[in-house]
Amino acid sequence: MKFPANLSAGQKGPMLAALYQSTFPQLTAVAAGVLGRQEGAEDVVQLAASIALSKKTQFESEASFLAWMYSAVRNCALNERRKRTRRRTFATDPSNLQLIDNEPNTADTKSVDPSSGELATDQTAFEDYLLAALQDLSEEARCCLLLRTVHELSYAEIAEILLIPQGTAMSHVHRSRQLLRKQLSSKKETT
Repeated sequence: MKFPANLSAGQKGPMLAALYQSTFPQLTAVAAGVLGRQEGAEDVVQLAASIALSKKTQFESEASFLAWMYSAVRNCALNERRKRTRRRTFATDPSNLQLIDNEPNTADTKSVDPSSGELATDQTAFEDYLLAALQDLSEEARCCLLLRTVHELSYAEIAEILLIPQGTAMSHVHRSRQLLRKQLSSKKETT
């Protein structure tokens, strides 16, 4: 989460560094939403902050910096996702085919205790299903859902971050929750 040292130098540096540090969790959520995974999200945010280093003179206010940072994080994450897609390799070992199909190994695992409704201590199957269900969401819907449920941002804040109408943010969150609920409940019925 460290802000590049060169960026915090100069007149605007301390303000930009403080803004960056205060918004780092949300920036990371946007990166994770675009990437479709948490792994690499912080690196994408760091890259976007480094790019800001060369353009810090363009920012006249906090609002323009934040809007630009969210846009830069999204663009850097899109570039990273494209690179990852081009480099994708597939396992040739038949024992690894379950990983290619994105189906978690559910042998002898129960994610929810039927008597209490509580998550079991070994909840890897549930986490795998949840991650797979999140992958089915669009990038924008996934970002909206993560910012709303994980970071508890208002719909207005989400709309401002992602540069979309507030109603669109609300719709994405609502439909994403419905889809996740449907997919996770159908997995529960099959186990």
